[in-house]
Amino acid sequence: MDINNQLLEHYKKYIGEPDLINIETVSESLNINLIIFRANDQRDFHTIITSGMSLLPAQVSEDNKDWEYTELIMYLPASWPVAKEDIKDFKDYWPFGWLRKLGKFPHERNTWFCYGDTIPNGDPPEPIANDNNFTCMLLLPPIREDEGFSSLMLSKDKTIQFLVVCPIYQEEMEFQLSKGFGALLEKFDEYNVNDIVEVNRLNACK
Repeated sequence: MDINNQLLEHYKKYIGEPDLINIETVSESLNINLIIFRANDQRDFHTIITSGMSLLPAQVSEDNKDWEYTELIMYLPASWPVAKEDIKDFKDYWPFGWLRKLGKFPHERNTWFCYGDTIPNGDPPEPIANDNNFTCMLLLPPIREDEGFSSLMLSKDKTIQFLVVCPIYQEEMEFQLSKGFGALLEKFDEYNVNDIVEVNRLNACK
């Protein structure tokens, strides 16, 4: 069984049958497919997960081998359009574009991802879309999922870790860089910020 099929079985085990599979067929590097689980009675949000990022190892140091293979998740509110034919504007498309962009990022930049990493939208960072002021992506552990979901062991030499992609504001990124990941999570708790994308939510550091 190839990796994409193993990933799909893992997703089915913990989340259920996918509603859509958005396959990328043309790419200069990896093809990053998006597995889409629509909101339902058990989960009142859409779940979008990459498949393909872990086909190649990231460039990690010897003491960070646990993060050699990763896949990414994003949670969207139930009102967000997820079918290709329903996405009419960049304000609806950017989560899908960012998942693909980040799926290729470690391989194109010879780096790796872990909890607490931040990826700004340019230098200087600019708003991700014209309907929000998010300027950065933060990577979080998948605490919303059952415990067994967070990693998938394929062999003794290959385990895939899963990371949640969460858009944040410039002030939140700067706070995290100066005070640390744990301090930012405490701020999020204080302001009831969670890992489901909420356009125009409160800024926890402003």
